[in-house]
Amino acid sequence: MGLRNSKTKQTYEVKTSEPAPQAQLNSDPPAPVTKSEPEIDRSNLVPKWLNETQFEEFLTTNVAEFSKIVGFRVKPALSPGENYATLMLRISIDVELTDKSTKLVSFMMKVPHETPQMEQMMAFANFFNSENMAYIDILPKLEELYKTKGMDINFAPRAFRLDSTKEPKLANTVLMNDLGQNGYKNLNRLECLNLEQTKFALTKLAQFHAAGATMVQVNGPYPDVFIHGMMGDNMEAIMAFMEGMLGSFRTAFLANLNKFKNGEAHREKLEKILSSLTTEFMKIGVIDKDEFNVLNHGDCWMNNLLFKVDSQGNLEDMVFVDFQNPKYGTNTMDLLYFIMTSVHIDYKLDYFDFLVRHYHEQLTKHLDILGFTGHRPSLREMHTKMIKYGGWVLFPTIAVLPVVLLDPSESATFDNFLGDSEAGVNFKSSLYANKRYQRYIERILPWLENRGYLEPSTEPIPIPTQPPASEPLQQAQPENPDQILDWLNVSDFKEIISSTEPHFEKIVSGSWKSATKPGDNFASKLLKVDIEAQLKDNTVKTFSYILKVNTASDMINFADLNLFPKEIEMYSTYVPAFEQLYKDAGLPVTFSAKSFRLSKEVSEEYLILENLQTGGFQMCDRMKGMDLEHSKSTLKKLAQWHAASLKYKELNGSYPPKYNNGIFTEQTAAMFKGMFAQTKKTYMEEVATFDGVDEYLHKLPAVLDAQVDKIIEDAKINEEEFNVLNHGDAWINNIMFQYDSEGHVKETFLLDHQLTKYGNPAQDLYYFIMSSTQLDIKVDQFDSLIRWYHQNLVEHAKLLKYNGFLPSLKELHIILIEHPTFAAVTMLTTLTICLNKTDENFSTDGLLGENKEAESLRSALFSNERYRANIEHVMPWLNRRGVLDAFATEIAQ
Repeated sequence: MGLRNSKTKQTYEVKTSEPAPQAQLNSDPPAPVTKSEPEIDRSNLVPKWLNETQFEEFLTTNVAEFSKIVGFRVKPALSPGENYATLMLRISIDVELTDKSTKLVSFMMKVPHETPQMEQMMAFANFFNSENMAYIDILPKLEELYKTKGMDINFAPRAFRLDSTKEPKLANTVLMNDLGQNGYKNLNRLECLNLEQTKFALTKLAQFHAAGATMVQVNGPYPDVFIHGMMGDNMEAIMAFMEGMLGSFRTAFLANLNKFKNGEAHREKLEKILSSLTTEFMKIGVIDKDEFNVLNHGDCWMNNLLFKVDSQGNLEDMVFVDFQNPKYGTNTMDLLYFIMTSVHIDYKLDYFDFLVRHYHEQLTKHLDILGFTGHRPSLREMHTKMIKYGGWVLFPTIAVLPVVLLDPSESATFDNFLGDSEAGVNFKSSLYANKRYQRYIERILPWLENRGYLEPSTEPIPIPTQPPASEPLQQAQPENPDQILDWLNVSDFKEIISSTEPHFEKIVSGSWKSATKPGDNFASKLLKVDIEAQLKDNTVKTFSYILKVNTASDMINFADLNLFPKEIEMYSTYVPAFEQLYKDAGLPVTFSAKSFRLSKEVSEEYLILENLQTGGFQMCDRMKGMDLEHSKSTLKKLAQWHAASLKYKELNGSYPPKYNNGIFTEQTAAMFKGMFAQTKKTYMEEVATFDGVDEYLHKLPAVLDAQVDKIIEDAKINEEEFNVLNHGDAWINNIMFQYDSEGHVKETFLLDHQLTKYGNPAQDLYYFIMSSTQLDIKVDQFDSLIRWYHQNLVEHAKLLKYNGFLPSLKELHIILIEHPTFAAVTMLTTLTICLNKTDENFSTDGLLGENKEAESLRSALFSNERYRANIEHVMPWLNRRGVLDAFATEIAQ
């Protein structure tokens, strides 16, 4: 919440033809004038990683006649209590132009607080991604809608993306013009907005909403992050997060209720409505396609409004800032939030209906200007919706308004806002002990009761109707809207749900869509299937599954690679058997999602798995790679898997022959050699430009030519060596994590068992570390990670009472040196995909084609700065370990 500082200023007197409220309180007095005190030095808050070199390329592009930077200053822009979720920095840069003159340019930069709470929040919902998308991709399009009608309306400061390839932390920032240089500023939040200011803000909000509604008609649906909100569509996870956040506010508010005049008279109703506040929050987020929907700002309170005022005190303009959580849906969301948080108490309640009417007039006017042809609400419908979604009003009233009215305080921090530590509890208590808030809430509570807002609604959270979505849903058969695929119907999930939910009554509805983005999955097609089921107590519960089927490719026939029969057997036989070994040993270990089979005969090969996202599981960002905590968690799980595979073989004998090979065999060799030959020329051209390549460039042709043969050779089983059942495809997109309340990894699951292969463990170890860890880990922490894996392998093999051979740590390192194939091959193949930002046009066929588009795609893939940095750092290390020499018996020196 909040972006700009608030300074005490005179409230503007407003004359209006509207009737004055019958009873008014005097405006809150301005903060007492005190002697000026020295400014507190907050330079320690400025991130150490931020420096002027990161702006040089940006300034060259955006400042005319830019020559060089001659001055660079960064300082926090806000006082405590003005911004919670992030740190706002003012960056002042003195630039020298080509004519030797100097110019001051100023920016505001939003960065995350470096705290465990913020890391946990961003792991759940990275709002920097959605905010940059809003500023850079969406808002200019909304403004353009008015430009085409001859109106120049700006909704926000212009924002920019900085290159984060050399400093990844820049990806989690928002950089925008400092509108303070143009006279924009916050008004005093302690006074809230008077009637003139409120009407001005509502006019701008109506313009924004009108454009947001029209946007869908003109440019198509919004991205999913604005359909579902920054926390995604996992309703159970969202409810858990919101309940955790709202719970402490609810407790503190009720604990201070006796301090409010007549507060105890409302306790019974408040306890009931506040216990269901999370449900009310969820209800307002469900999109009803039959209602009027807009792009809501999502955090529309006065610190996120910048006003421009002339010398006479007249309002000239207003813009919005802080687009962390724009949400497509009912416009009631913004309207209730704004009025309850930001309007002075003299106008908030007595002028409530008038404010709704003013907004509606402006909304209708601007929908007409933009040529909007969809459903538009009447004034009466607007008031109906204000009642329908009235339960939402308690959230801004008890969790935001007290923050608005709180005097600046050093205790006003993000950790205290969300946390339940002693400091957090004391902070929330101070919110409600504030006399300014008490004067407001004592008038608000009777108003809420009179409007029925203190009565919990009895309707369950509605099942969302399908809004416009950025990903097209799987096309249903016209004659049967419940048909998912030719052989699969929504009703088929009845037996699956019944097997896990004893209170299941019947299926209500189902929906499905693609579960992955381009570049995230190649050998199969994944659909996310959500089933709404009614339980015996008449409640409705969502069950979510991942459906996996064969994909089609002109270049590769994945069905010929025997992937599905192997994976089906892995999920049905080996995964549960390995888990049972640990259960019998007294240490429950879960390796993967639950899988399900249909009782009916199906000719297609398929897998139905539980959707782990409903349990809070997430993948890491493949373009960033895993940090040390995630890397060690993954290696521990691989060690547990390998140990179980040893004990299983000891008890049950050798694995079937199908597990002796991966996808590279004598039969598939020609196909894969043709694929790699297609990319060789482009690869060599791009890598030749990398730094330090002279040391090993002459060896790469032999590596590229021999990689298929070397993989096949390495696949041969030598029972005299140490062998395990490798996962076979342990890269970042096949690993999901669950987190505890502190944001630390609690559980790690392995997905996608299509390429499981019996053999030496070098395949899993090299493949995972080279493809999926962060750049500073691959080499610098390699030996440490191998030791960690070995420690866990030995520990868990002993736990399972395995009696066979286990290599010492030295022997494990020798295995890695003697079997280096996957170290080099992973760097040359899988890593290129991991570090590449793919779009909806990316496909295997497109990558391997013989046209200009394919050549351009390959060039972009291999020249990617993230990939370049990895090759420049890792390849010399591999070369010095003799890895590259292993691909040819004789390489010209």
